[in-house]
Amino acid sequence: MKLAAIDLDGTLLDSSGKIPEENIEALRKFHSNGGIVTVATGRNSISAKDIFSELGISGYLISSNGSFVAEVDSGKIDTVLRRSKIDTDTLKKAFFYAQEAKISIIASRETQDDQLTFDESNLVKDDPYYEHFNLQNHSFDQILRMLDDPSLSYLKLALTDKDEQKLLKLQSDLEADGISSVFSDPHFLEITPTGITKAHSLIFLADYLGIHSSEIMAFGDQENDIAMLNYSGLSIAMGNAQHSVKMIANQVTKTNEEAGVAYVLKNFY
Repeated sequence: MKLAAIDLDGTLLDSSGKIPEENIEALRKFHSNGGIVTVATGRNSISAKDIFSELGISGYLISSNGSFVAEVDSGKIDTVLRRSKIDTDTLKKAFFYAQEAKISIIASRETQDDQLTFDESNLVKDDPYYEHFNLQNHSFDQILRMLDDPSLSYLKLALTDKDEQKLLKLQSDLEADGISSVFSDPHFLEITPTGITKAHSLIFLADYLGIHSSEIMAFGDQENDIAMLNYSGLSIAMGNAQHSVKMIANQVTKTNEEAGVAYVLKNFY
């Protein structure tokens, strides 16, 4: 395998948001043998690029669920290959749906995340995925005014609530209005630009690098990883993955707490 595309939360990272040492060693070994490491995450680029600093290697980054693609060197964005933004009509519809359902929403730019909170008690602040956001709080009226600024670019929307049933209902309502969304965490329902997913950006990157899908292995645990896993020649679901992810994967590895990524990678040295 020439390229490993790896999700972060629930996959490469343990439940505290740290990289197990076995995963660090395995990825360094894979990289030193010519393998291309690609982080494919729902996180924004500011948070995700720091993973490469911890790994001590260069590679590629697919962040914001595919809205941002870049080459990373020494923990810094070296070359932006592609960035995509959500259209204004979709943004406004999503914010009104969030307001009606009283579900908090986080709109991610490249360098900051604008948060609109309806119920502070329903935020999952103890979730490592929530902690990575660079949050700036706004009112609903402030957000609406911002959306009319043509220079504003949102790469991803994250709708978040402790009540998973509320999020499932919202996903259904959005779908009925032609807006696709996926779960990147049980408490985070996310919207990306039309036609943009981790899979679309992995296809774009593979074409850029001249790599065939059969030469790619992908690791994931949530709904937003399924398309990427389906595209890859070897798809690996984490032991802690959602059932739907395990059902489509070629194999199931150990959990993220057990360094399941390293468990697979050591077979490719």
